[in-house]
Amino acid sequence: MHNIKLQAESIQLGMYSNIICQILLSHKSLSVFKTVTFSYLIKQNRFLGGKIYTANNSQDIIYKGISLLSGDFDGFCNSVPYIVKAIHLLISKGIVYYENDILKLNTKDFATDSVYEETNFMKKVIEESKTFTDKQFMKEVISNV
Repeated sequence: MHNIKLQAESIQLGMYSNIICQILLSHKSLSVFKTVTFSYLIKQNRFLGGKIYTANNSQDIIYKGISLLSGDFDGFCNSVPYIVKAIHLLISKGIVYYENDILKLNTKDFATDSVYEETNFMKKVIEESKTFTDKQFMKEVISNV
């Protein structure tokens, strides 16, 4: 039983590591809390099936993106430790570096297969989130979860 738990954790860490690297490759830099939130949303998006919002949405896009967390408090809270461990693993291996609460990919030549695709809508949400302070963003996430 213990071996199965370790294998499941390894799979979770691998998935989140891939997502984090893809986010940082695409968006250059992002705060830790935003990385945690968007990593979870990108992973969950694959299991949600249909698209609620598209890249054509332009008004209140950040609020619409965060609203995808609505009603998923337990799932989000259960995933946070795996995402934080994945970030720690990427930092300790030198793939990602952390400076002034910002994560950046350490290499420009990073290449990997993307397991979870970031939708155009999510790309817009992540870019728009850069206009929010972490405190503002955290308040919105907490109020939606």
